Order: sequence, then C-alpha cells, then structure tokens
Amino acid sequence: MLQTIRDRAQGIFAWIILILIIVPFALWGIQNYFDTGTEKPIAVVGDREFFENDLIRLYETQYAQLLEQGYSEDALKKMALDRLINEEILLQTAIDKDMAISETQVAEFIRTLPFFQTEGHFDEEKYKSLLASQGLTSSQFVAQIQRSLLLEQLRRGLTDSSFASTQEAERYYKLLEQHREVTYLILPLEENGIQVSDQEVRAYYEGHQNQFQTPEKVSIEYVMISVDQIAKTIEPSEEEVRQYYEEQKPAFTTPERRHIRHILITVSPKATAEQKRQALEKAKQIRQQLLQGADFAKLARQFSDDPGSKTKGGDLGMVGRGVMEKSFEQVAFDLPLNEISEPVETPFGYHIIQVTEIKPEQVKPFEKVKDQIVQTLRRQEAENRLYELSEQLAQHAYENPQSLEPVAEALGLKIQRTGLFTREQGEGVAANPKVREAAFSEEVLSGNNSEPIDLDDGSVVVIRVKDHLPSQIRPLAEVEEEITAILKSQKARQQLEVKAKALLAELDQGVKIDQIARKIGLEAKTADLTRTSQELQELANAVFRAPKPESGKAVNLTVPLPDGSQALVQVSKVVEGEYAALKPEEREQLKTAITRLFGSLTFKEYLAQLRSQAKVKVNWPPSE
Repeated sequence: MLQTIRDRAQGIFAWIILILIIVPFALWGIQNYFDTGTEKPIAVVGDREFFENDLIRLYETQYAQLLEQGYSEDALKKMALDRLINEEILLQTAIDKDMAISETQVAEFIRTLPFFQTEGHFDEEKYKSLLASQGLTSSQFVAQIQRSLLLEQLRRGLTDSSFASTQEAERYYKLLEQHREVTYLILPLEENGIQVSDQEVRAYYEGHQNQFQTPEKVSIEYVMISVDQIAKTIEPSEEEVRQYYEEQKPAFTTPERRHIRHILITVSPKATAEQKRQALEKAKQIRQQLLQGADFAKLARQFSDDPGSKTKGGDLGMVGRGVMEKSFEQVAFDLPLNEISEPVETPFGYHIIQVTEIKPEQVKPFEKVKDQIVQTLRRQEAENRLYELSEQLAQHAYENPQSLEPVAEALGLKIQRTGLFTREQGEGVAANPKVREAAFSEEVLSGNNSEPIDLDDGSVVVIRVKDHLPSQIRPLAEVEEEITAILKSQKARQQLEVKAKALLAELDQGVKIDQIARKIGLEAKTADLTRTSQELQELANAVFRAPKPESGKAVNLTVPLPDGSQALVQVSKVVEGEYAALKPEEREQLKTAITRLFGSLTFKEYLAQLRSQAKVKVNWPPSE
C-alpha cells in the first residue's frame, strides 16, 4: 500500500504534500496537540477538540478565495468545519483499525518528494530550509506527513477494492456516447412593435425600487505605520550582527550528512521468537557475504525487503539526523566509512547498514550571511517598534476621536486619502476587506476614528470617513429607458412562449416540422447531438432529459434558450454508443475510470456512515 502511495509522489499527491508545507497545519489544526487554553471548542470529535482558530486557519488558506465565485462566507466556513470533522473521524478510524505509518516509512516517502531534491537526490539542506521558512521542525512535519499518509492508506484501502464489471462498463459507455438525432428550428425573440405604457413603467419602478438603488459609498482619510517603513530607519551595529550570528549559528550550519545504503530483512510485528531468530540468522549470513567481498547492491536487489530502495541497490541517498528510525539512525551515524554494520533491529526487521560517503558539518561564514542577518535584525526591531507605535497610535486616535491631525503630528505620519468606494469593492488601502468593514461600521460612520486595523502585509492603519454618500433610489427619469427595455423583453418572451406552445401542439398533431418552418419563414435544421455538444449545449441538455422515441414516434419539445429565443425540437432517433467498436486497451481504460468512480462513491458512503456513527458535537456558529 505505502509503495503505491510512494509511486504517486511525482504527481498530484506530491503537490498535496507541498500544500501541507505551504499551509502548515491548516488541515489538522495540529497546534492544539501542543497548545492548551480555556476557549470553548466549536466542535468535538470523540476526545478531539477543534477551536475557532482551527476553522479560521483552514478557511483563510483553503476556502476564502471561493468568495469570488458567489459562495457566502458562512457557507464556506461550514464547508471548512465539515472537512475538519470528517478528516478527524477518518484519522480516528484508521488508528482504531491499528493502521500505522512508521517514521522510517515517512522518511523514505519524504526523500522521494521532488521539492526536497537536487539533481534527483534528497537534499537535506533544502529540506531544512523549506521547513524553517514555514516555522516547522522536522518532527512536526514528519508527524503531519505521517497523518496524511495514514489517511491516504485508509482511503486507498477502500477505493482500490472497487471494481467494475464488463457489463457495467458497456452500459456506461452506451449511455455516455449516446447520440440523438434531432430536427429543430429557432424562434427568435422579437421586440419590434411591442408597446410599454408610462403606467407600466411607473408600476415596475415602484415595485422594484431595490433594483435601482445606488450603492452606499464612502471615502476615507487614514494614517499608516508599517514594518517595512520602520525597517528602513534601522541600522544594526556590527556588534549586534556578530552577536546574532554566534547565537544563531545552528541556523547557519549544515549538519553532518551521510550517504547510506541498507538491506532490510522484514519481521512481522506478530512474528514468533523462532521467526525472529530465522530473520536475524539470514541477516547475519548476508553480512558475512558482504564481509567476504560480495557486492552490496547486488545482494540488496536479491534479498532486501524494502521496496523503496531494493531496486536501487539499497541506496537511501544522503541522509541527515532526525528523519530515520532512532535505532537505525544511531548506528548509521556511529558507523565508520564503508564498514558493514551488525544487523540492526527496528520495528520492521533487521537492517544491514553501510555508509558510503560522509559530508561533515559545515558552518556558513559570517560574511556570507551578514546581509541576511542585517535584514532579519531590521525586521525584528521594526516589529518591536511597530507594536510600540501601534499602542501610541491607538491612544492618540482614542484621545482625539474627531480628527487624525493630532495622531499624524504626534507620530510624524502623513494623512492619506482614498476615492469613493463601496462595501464590496475599493482600491488602494480600501481593497482590504478589513478597511472596508471598519469604514462602514456605525462608529466610524458617526464621525469617529477607527481603532487600529492590522493589515495582512504588516501594516497598521487608523481611518476616518471623509465623505459619505448614502444609498438612494435613482430617479425614475434616470432609469426609465432601462425599465422600458426590461418590460419589452418580458412581453416579448411571454408572447414567444405562447407562440412556441401553439407550434408544439401542431407538431404533436402530426404537422411536419419542415411545414411549420416554411409557414413562419424559418429554416429547419438537423443535428446529431451528444451529451457534450458544445455549440448547442442548452439544446442538448434538454434533448437528453427528454424520453426516448418509442415505436418510431418522435418526441417533440420546446427549449427556452438563454438569449430569450425558443427552440422547437423533434427527437427522431436514439443511437447508443458502440462499445463493441472499442479496442481492448480502450475497454480496460474505461473499466479503470468506472472503477475509480465506484471507489470514490464507496469512500463517500463509508465516510457518511462513519459520520453518522461518530460522537460529534458542534457548537458553531457561536451563539450571539
């Protein structure tokens, strides 16, 4: 199972793992395994508690971008919470079933991930650098990957057991590739000659005034402090830079790394004492062959039970401390170059280890990292000063609520201004939703300064409203043409619908569609539609929802189209997909695709069953 997962590490699953690095702990809310507090949980799954920061973290990193697609914030947060709960249920299920992923297996998997490799080999320095940039320790990341692989193992245990029969594949293909032969004509929407009275316009205006409201707008003035601005004024001394270098020297140190290869003789966790003895004896015999000059890579390919390294002659690549199983690591880092270890026992069996290359610990020289340290110290000091200035900013804004001038004068800041913007959209600083939310708050609209607003880029602003344009109804004279166009379109659509129904009745009575087309001066067209027809998508959707023609009798229908026109359609024939024409390899590909679909549905049903049986308590949304 793990080998299957590992084989997929070059594809989409690798990028899933990368997302876990870029968005640390978003999926699991793992910080709650280490932090404690008195906050009321928003959800409890068994004994596992989730708090609002778990939900916000996942929402902001994975779901907030979907707001632009029309989802509401509450709906997206509900989706995020369901995901937290579902995946915790799956995790607990996997643990209850005694499923496990060892640290050794995780380490082997991590070494296969392409973003930790240089020229096809695992790069310890790149690994540590990427984790450090995300504030992760190796042990935290290993725990995260271990959970991810455990869930993947559980999922694949279900999905990989699904299958599709030849009969199912044939039925699916016949439906998927079905063709329907139709004759149709398009009845255009015509607004010429349609009259709309002044009374109708006024009635529509009075009944739909929300449709003609201008959005509420404000412009603001604001003062801003930012880490970047403050950092430009800071120049650390040479002594401070050197002191930081000495204190943080481990961060500039590449630990010792060793090129390791091994031969694994596996031992089942349920093995008897005799089975263990036999495995150990086999390992000793292999070691004896190595001591007598046998080729390590050849014996590894012949005897090793580690599928990840066996084909590579047992090669594990360059390895640093902290990624291998502890007993394995201790021997590997104590072993002299090129010597063959005694069999090393781990939870997976006996390993014979050889170190073929040693890269000693290296410390980057001061001059090489000096500029980096200067930027770090500037940033740190700027963040400290930002906190102090934010406190002063808050105090002056509170003590002088009706103006920003005292704030700007006290802190040496420039008062800046924006143009008008709405609750939904703004430019510059008003592009930030936190700023817009504050600008339209009751407190700020009443003429007061806002509280300091922390922006995502390390800036803090205080705002006040400069101009306020309340929402108002546009005058009738301004929107009269819009309303007239709306009413004309409505009347035209209604008239066309009546006309289409009358023509459909003629078609049902046996009048040929060509005769109807000639009578009204239109051209009847024919088409061979599939479920994926692009040019006539709405027409195809309606045609494939319609019943099949029976006993040679056509099926007639009308289809309203997005531009307001109507299609009069006659379905004359249905042609099933030709499964027999498929090549053998195409049939296998089809069965594979259907199997994946069945597996996905099986897993979805399994999760629903687990969810119905799990002890889940949800306290969200929080009560007011």
